[in-house]
Amino acid sequence: MILKLESLCKSFGKNIAVSDLSLEIPPGEVFGLLGPNGAGKTTTLKMISGLVVPDSGRIVVDSVDASVDPESVHERISYVPDEPTMYSKLSGREFLRFVGRMRNIPPDDLEERIAFHEKLFDMEDWLDSRAESYSHGMIQRVVLSSAFISRPRLYVIDEPYVGLDPATAETFNRMSRAAAASGAAVMVSTHTLPVAKVFCDRLGIIHEGKLIETFMTDEIVEKDLQDIFFEITGTGPANVTNFF
Repeated sequence: MILKLESLCKSFGKNIAVSDLSLEIPPGEVFGLLGPNGAGKTTTLKMISGLVVPDSGRIVVDSVDASVDPESVHERISYVPDEPTMYSKLSGREFLRFVGRMRNIPPDDLEERIAFHEKLFDMEDWLDSRAESYSHGMIQRVVLSSAFISRPRLYVIDEPYVGLDPATAETFNRMSRAAAASGAAVMVSTHTLPVAKVFCDRLGIIHEGKLIETFMTDEIVEKDLQDIFFEITGTGPANVTNFF
């Protein structure tokens, strides 16, 4: 298994963010974590990435226990938060070089990877400009590139589609698929149910900190996924019939 979570729990004061969450993701799988706001998705991803320490439970990445050797686990993961940021005075290229050096990528190899992603994500016209001039979507492209440049065993990506145009979103999908085909695993959280249905191999629905159910996406159709989500989470669209 690339990722193994055993009975993860995390609370913030009296608020239980994640409760007894267990999950396994094998090599080659793209796994989507679905849930309403406040369900525990981001906390789960932050615990996997090492940004939040679980109260209890176990995280194993590529056979390495995070509590025993956290540095080795960090080397095996690329994490992209739901609100990606960059150093505003750096250009995108400088940021990618910084990430590459932190990952100990050889200089010549790093420049080749940057050039590849510069073209892949259509960044040639602005990658050498300072990040303070970037839009959210531009920052997202650079940060996603930094994740792929690292070529980790596990990609942990929180809401990757926010700010991406359709072409860039599809490029991200294809790169994630290529990464999975190489033997890595990809875990994303998203609110975009139609995208999750097409992109992910398997989905998990988390609600009130608990992983309620997981299922293969090829077992359902798009409408069923929405119905399943509403039923499990107890959510649904408001009735606006008499508003106008």
